[in-house]
Amino acid sequence: MNDVVKFERSLEHAWRYFELHAQQRMTVFNFFIAISGLVAAGAGLGLQQGGKFLTLTSLLGFFLVLVSFIFWKLDQRVSVLIKHSEFALIYLEGAGVMSEACIFTKEFYSYKGAKFSSVWTYGKCFRWSFTFVAVAGCTLAIAPIFV
Repeated sequence: MNDVVKFERSLEHAWRYFELHAQQRMTVFNFFIAISGLVAAGAGLGLQQGGKFLTLTSLLGFFLVLVSFIFWKLDQRVSVLIKHSEFALIYLEGAGVMSEACIFTKEFYSYKGAKFSSVWTYGKCFRWSFTFVAVAGCTLAIAPIFV
């Protein structure tokens, strides 16, 4: 097998790996949004009804915290897999792609060391979402105490 074929196969493999896990990450986040929304709606209804539903509201709040933690850990894992494929693509770009077409390489170096006010990554946006939902869950978990 010649080097051109090896390069093309490696590039295709790395790209498919990246594509699979990037899609998986978005699917997992969509499930997180759907589950969190349904649980939050149920907790809101429980707060509205009051009485015996306050215990259910508290449990749903704890469940939101648990869901946020689980989906955060899943996102961490998928993020690592995506980074592996990005590094492979960066290497392959350096090995055989014209510098003008080195998309992954340019992106990697342009966002390295970026500050708070810079462009946010998917990971940062997702982490903020997980944190917000977890805090909302904590609030719902203790809200029945004050109602």
